[in-house]
Amino acid sequence: MTSGDTSRQTLMETAALWQAQLDSGSADRDAFEAWRAADPRHAAAFARLSGVLHQIDRAKKAHPARRPVSAPLPSRRRVLMTGGGLAAAGLAGAVFLPSLARARVRTDIGDHKRLSPGYGLNLDINTLSTVSWITGDERQVWLERGEMAITVLAGAPPCRITGGKGRLTLVSGTLNARLRGETLDLMVMDGDCVIIPDRTPVVETGPTGTVGQPLTVKAGHAIMATGTAIRVRPVNEGDVEFTAAWRKGELILDGQTLGTAVDEYNRYLKNHILIADPQLESLRLGGRFDTRNPDDFLSALNAGFGIHAVREPNGAIILTK
Repeated sequence: MTSGDTSRQTLMETAALWQAQLDSGSADRDAFEAWRAADPRHAAAFARLSGVLHQIDRAKKAHPARRPVSAPLPSRRRVLMTGGGLAAAGLAGAVFLPSLARARVRTDIGDHKRLSPGYGLNLDINTLSTVSWITGDERQVWLERGEMAITVLAGAPPCRITGGKGRLTLVSGTLNARLRGETLDLMVMDGDCVIIPDRTPVVETGPTGTVGQPLTVKAGHAIMATGTAIRVRPVNEGDVEFTAAWRKGELILDGQTLGTAVDEYNRYLKNHILIADPQLESLRLGGRFDTRNPDDFLSALNAGFGIHAVREPNGAIILTK
């Protein structure tokens, strides 16, 4: 075995170990992301393994008559226990398991990307975000970091959305999805959405839905998906505008606090805004501002509340009375 083969096998074994820990929920997510980002070969190895496992799961769900009799399907557990050796040995190239690795996009501070990965599926990716996806018969999108808007057009194949420990299937409509720790925080943006929950949803304004059955969530509602529950709650128009504004490069405030506004602004700025006096954090604000240039925002604070913005030598902006 050449040194290149040994290195490839070692990478696949490490990728398999990470996948096993992710499957069991025991993985340190930050450590995993650091490993995957440290070397393009790490990301490629994990993507190859993910593609193999995805195709194994799909093939095992297929009708028995459509499965090849000459090459029995390995189990997901066997692939992981052998350190991805089946993938390294060529399993991903077999006729019944075509290679299907995730595509991935990352955005930096202030970046905003729009993509159309497949028929009827559109992604709008916000600042400091990482999104990956698989298209095909079973479409899936993973929000690994940050925020995105996802649209599934009526008549297009549904798409499974996963973020942290939250997940559901979007049949049609547009959802804004933001990852908050292990919780997937979603909001209906344009008209109604049809979702399929994988856990019994608790709907505050109507009858509870059923696991695996389509549920229509009307505009003006948010969805919180965790590892144990899916909750649907009403939100006001100001919350919807605040959530949707990033897609236009804006920050729209309608009663949000200064603390909330500053936290939101800092997602788009390399030089962060800091509030020197904690008592200022509870001030309620209104207005429409550019997320990439805080000058108008800072001027409005000075004119309306007498708050001064002091720029430090390191670029930070300090707010004080």
